[in-house]
Formats: sequence, C-alpha cells, structure tokens
Amino acid sequence: MERRQFGRVFDEVAEAYDEVRRGYPSALVDRAMERGGLSAGSRVVEVGSGTGKLTEALVERGLVVDAVEPGANMVAAARRRVGENAPVTFHIGRFEDVDLPEQAFDAFFSATAFHWVDPRVGWAKAARLLREGGLLALLVHAMLRDEETAVIHQEFVEALRPYAPKLAEEAWAPRELDVILAGADERSANASAVWDWLMGDGRHDMTVSEAAGLYREVDVASVVTPIEETADEIIAHLRTTSLYFMVDADRRQAFEEEDRRVVERHGGVIRTPLASLLMTALRTDVSPAAAAL
Repeated sequence: MERRQFGRVFDEVAEAYDEVRRGYPSALVDRAMERGGLSAGSRVVEVGSGTGKLTEALVERGLVVDAVEPGANMVAAARRRVGENAPVTFHIGRFEDVDLPEQAFDAFFSATAFHWVDPRVGWAKAARLLREGGLLALLVHAMLRDEETAVIHQEFVEALRPYAPKLAEEAWAPRELDVILAGADERSANASAVWDWLMGDGRHDMTVSEAAGLYREVDVASVVTPIEETADEIIAHLRTTSLYFMVDADRRQAFEEEDRRVVERHGGVIRTPLASLLMTALRTDVSPAAAAL
C-alpha cells in the first residue's frame, strides 16, 4: 500500500485513538485565533478532524466548523464529543473529493492530518477555500532531542528493524527545538516547504513550488511539555499509528514486546520533551488567476 493510503487505517481504531491521542495546547489554538483575526461566528474548515479534539476546541471558541474526515467511526466519535447541537457540519470523505464553497472560509485548520492529503491537490484547494487574508493553521506534535531521547529513539528504531527493516531505515530522528525553528525560518518563503520540514524533513514529500505564491507571512509557534509514559501507554499509542499497521499483522505482538523491553531497560518509564507546533500563514490575493492554481 502506498504510504498515504495508510491514512485510512485510523477509522479501524477510532475508540482507542480517541482515548490515547493527545489534544493540542489551548495557547496554540488561541494564537491561531489571534493570527487569523477570528472571533465567534467565523467560519472555518478543519481537515482530518478525527475524533474531534481540535474540533471541540474550535467550537468552544465560537467558530462555525465544516469538518472533513474520511472515517465514519471517527466522525461518530467526534459527534459524541462536540454534541449534536454544535455548529459543526461533518463531511465524510477525503479532502481531495469533498465539495466545499470557494473563498467562503476565514480559516483552514488541520492537526496531524494534512500529510495524508495529496500535496498536488491539498495546498491549492485549501487556498481556494479561503478568503483573501484567510488563515492556514496546521498543528503537529514532535518529540524533541536531548541526550536521553537520542539514545531511546535509536533503541526503538533497532526494536523495529527485525519486523520492518525498510521503516527502520527511513525512521526520522528527533531534533532540538532550535534546529526545528531555524529550519522553518530558512524555508519561510514557501508554506509547504516549512510544513514538510516540521513533519520530518521531507519524509512526507509535501513541498510543492506553487504553494509559495498561495500563502504569505509564514509563522511557527511552539509549546514544549515534558511527558512520562509507561510501556502500556507507549504500546497503546503505538497501536493507533500508521507505523503499527505497516508491520505485518502476524509480527505486531512480537514488535510490541521488543518495545516493552526498551521501556523496561529505562526503568519502566520513558520521559521525553514534546513540542506542539503550530504553523500559520495567510492567504495571498485571491484574484481569478491565483484562485485557479
């Protein structure tokens, strides 16, 4: 299966996903609100809304949300989270296929999901949906590098290697926050290149040259949180990742046990600094020529 097709597997584990996946810091959502000049009643689109954790935060701030999500089980969980009377319209389908009105939205949000969208379609379509000056806001979590996490990360890579050697070979390495932010600044002329960098230095092949003309004033904000996880917590999270489904089903239990042994070697708890990252940019002029891109 082509890597982007693994974005479909999350619907199979919607309940577990809702239980173990982290939301995003309120400070970053508030920063996006301020950057986009958003207020109660602003109309926004959210792509890859999942079980509704970001959706809920948007609704709490009075936004009117069109939420796009390909998984029916995910949407069911999100409906339960936000409530039936929330100002949210759910669209079950791929962003590439869902029909939404152009130049109708004040902001476009996506949290750890936009890399599943075909970049040849996604950047331009997102821009077409936004009014001039509308906000693009993308969020992701990233484990940060320090002396301890560098060692632990390599041990997890070696635990993966016997079960998925190609994935182990391609595994990303955690980076220091200063490195992440400096790399984003170097690429700030093109929002897609910044996002590609934040998601792992090109691992998801998200850069398209056309995006440089669609968005301006790219900015990256971060919140760092220290986290502690037991083996059970790490494995529960692992079972909701695309990486887990890329390992052959009959080898997953053995893979889990390898990961458990890594945690046990480090005293039963893994401590890591986690950066929550927000990339924002503003839609450029929506002239007919620009909107046709």
